[in-house]
Amino acid sequence: MYKASELRNKSDEDLDVKLVTLHQEIFGLRSERLDSKTQKTHLIRQKRKEVACILTIKRERELTKV
Repeated sequence: MYKASELRNKSDEDLDVKLVTLHQEIFGLRSERLDSKTQKTHLIRQKRKEVACILTIKRERELTKV
C-alpha cells in the first residue's frame, strides 16, 4: 500500500494508470472471493482505500489549479 506522500509525488498519468490497475485487481479479487478461491478478503478493502486516496489526491490537484 502506498503512502499519500508517495502518491503526491507521482504525475497525473501515473495515478491514472495505478487507478485502472487497482480497479482490475479489485475485480479479480471479488471474482476469486465469489468462487471461494481465496482467503485474502482483506485485500479488497485495502485496494479500495488506495483508490480513495488516489481520487482524493486527484481532486486536491484539480481544486488547486482553479
